[in-house]
Amino acid sequence: MQDQHYHEAAETVIRAGNIPFPVNDTLIDILKTIMTTEQARFVTLFHKPLNRDEIKAKSGFEDEALDAMLDSLMDNGIVSGIPSRSAGMPVYRPMPPIPGIFETTMMRGETGEKQKTLARLFERLFEELSGMVQENYDAIAPVFAAIPPMNRIIPVEAQVDRDFDTILPTEDVKKLVARFDTIAVAVCYCRHQKDLLGRSCNVTDERKNCMFFGKTARFFIDHKFAEPVSKEEAIRILEKAEKEGLVHKAFHEKYDTERDEMAICNCCKCCCETFQIFYRGGGPAVTYTAYIATVDEDACIGCEACVDICPMEAVRMAGDIAQVDEARCIGCGVCAVHCDADAINLKRTGQRVVCVMPPKLVA
Repeated sequence: MQDQHYHEAAETVIRAGNIPFPVNDTLIDILKTIMTTEQARFVTLFHKPLNRDEIKAKSGFEDEALDAMLDSLMDNGIVSGIPSRSAGMPVYRPMPPIPGIFETTMMRGETGEKQKTLARLFERLFEELSGMVQENYDAIAPVFAAIPPMNRIIPVEAQVDRDFDTILPTEDVKKLVARFDTIAVAVCYCRHQKDLLGRSCNVTDERKNCMFFGKTARFFIDHKFAEPVSKEEAIRILEKAEKEGLVHKAFHEKYDTERDEMAICNCCKCCCETFQIFYRGGGPAVTYTAYIATVDEDACIGCEACVDICPMEAVRMAGDIAQVDEARCIGCGVCAVHCDADAINLKRTGQRVVCVMPPKLVA
């Protein structure tokens, strides 16, 4: 019966996200590591987001016991409770495996045996996801094409196209930060997991550079996953990320770019799990972007710095000249900032979706 509760909890957290993880022993072991049997049974109540009154009616818990259960689940990063835009009352929902539980288990930067165990279990889960996809590639590929992007690329600040009369705040990272009074920063969960696995980042020594805004920031501050920072410190963190060649990925409420941003990750190819899942063959690289890189062939000196730094491997050499594969370019601007010859610029395209299918690794 105990395993049945965890199995049903696994189905519940998978339904909460967009990535079709398998319900397998590894995911069950992750849930057993972070929650009790009673918590697992409670999580299965969430077939949809619920407010407190709805949870009380479904669970039969008295007020004190209900609050204790919800607090423990939020403190452990298993359930989120964030006020809705309409009523302003907290709405509770289970965290999916990613983005969700993976992040909350790593973002405090803890280094105990529990976190090391979770780092290994998540690594195995991602490998198993990739194996499942590769074994069923032709059947799963059409499903991938229908998955909406979970994030949006914000170009590096120096490459924002200022020839337009109006620069949208969503395209200018400094203007984006200025819109929020509550900002939080946490340890980069992806890099911390790699540290725990003994595979430290090749790009940066910075660890506290995952950023949250508004109600999401308040939730992570209140439950001690993140710490508050000023707007000035937030800008400093983002500027350092740009100098080091990291990609700004913004996450919006309900993955809707018309809604406010919830977070910005500063990502590298060697650690970011969405990049890693793609290169492992476990899922597509899919994102919103509004820019694309272009090469001035007369200015290009063939140094290949852009080839080395592009997180999507979208730049290749044609003889001594760099060429951009527009189907793979996510418009991050990292190549442009790190081109000493100033031969690469970003061109504004308007919002579009870039979706690159994962490599087919199994013949």
